[in-house]
Amino acid sequence: MKSGILAVAALLLGLSGTAFAQGKLVVTSSGGIWLESAKQNFAACYKERTGQDVEIQTAASGEIMNRVRANQANPPIHVAVLSETDAIRAVREGLLEKLSVEKAPNLADVPEVFRSQWDGYATIQNFGAMIVMYNKDKIKDPPKDWKTLIDGTIQGKYGKRVSFPSLTMPWGPMFTWFMLQVYDGNEDMVFRKYKEMLPNIAKYWVSPVEALNMFAAKEVDILVYWDGRAYAFAQENAWAGAYIPEPGAFQSAAMLVKFKNTPESGWQYVDCVLSPKAQLGHSQMVKYPIVNSKVEYPADLKAILTPLERVRQPDFRFIIDRTPSWIDRWNREVR
Repeated sequence: MKSGILAVAALLLGLSGTAFAQGKLVVTSSGGIWLESAKQNFAACYKERTGQDVEIQTAASGEIMNRVRANQANPPIHVAVLSETDAIRAVREGLLEKLSVEKAPNLADVPEVFRSQWDGYATIQNFGAMIVMYNKDKIKDPPKDWKTLIDGTIQGKYGKRVSFPSLTMPWGPMFTWFMLQVYDGNEDMVFRKYKEMLPNIAKYWVSPVEALNMFAAKEVDILVYWDGRAYAFAQENAWAGAYIPEPGAFQSAAMLVKFKNTPESGWQYVDCVLSPKAQLGHSQMVKYPIVNSKVEYPADLKAILTPLERVRQPDFRFIIDRTPSWIDRWNREVR
């Protein structure tokens, strides 16, 4: 009898724990400053509106997708930040709820350009661009455009102290797409340039943390890197510079999605992420542009943000289709 009571009690406790877990909204964020911003801006807004806390998990886009695919009827993650290409895959696989102004009113102030490639099932929450960082003590005349930087690297003008992103890192295919724009769509030319640069590349980087650490340790003098972190680093280190070579850069973005079969309260979180106050606070912390058109940046912040007109939004469907062959070619010819 006693064992039966204990078993029932254990079952009830288990059900209670499950109900609690299901009742708490689970969202995702990148780590570091991104996590701090999610806590201070998005989660704080949600708590103010609902009186509830959210559970914030730090997880990579691919991991999030795999976990949701494994349990689509009851996803372990409710609202997430995905990569641009994973967001398109999630749309194709029917994993997402469609965004609407009725459910997230602040969506009305997000221009269509930030949603159109995802058919309204995902929206960019902040965007940036891959630009150039350089050591001002070593590089007195930084190349004004991408072709000059690439040809100078091939010629050994900067020694073996240049680092570009690898095609095999998550945003590598997007950079390759941008290279195609620079070289008039000539894929053979792009891969030839990758290969010709190799002898003078300190590393084709895969880890963004490792890449910035290399630059901070002055192991490389030129680093192709994301603008927000680049400008923030340059603000804190007088020897570092950061700029956008001509003819601009490609847009890289964090995509906000809500999965199907998840709590309706997730729409409150989505709306919080897109709200003017949280958007501005997020931008001030991570140093990236955001998407709510009502936000007015302070002058000092605006001065270091990449304007939308300087970036090109990649064709993500094209990138998804071409990535397998690009990676195969990279592994055969460059790696």
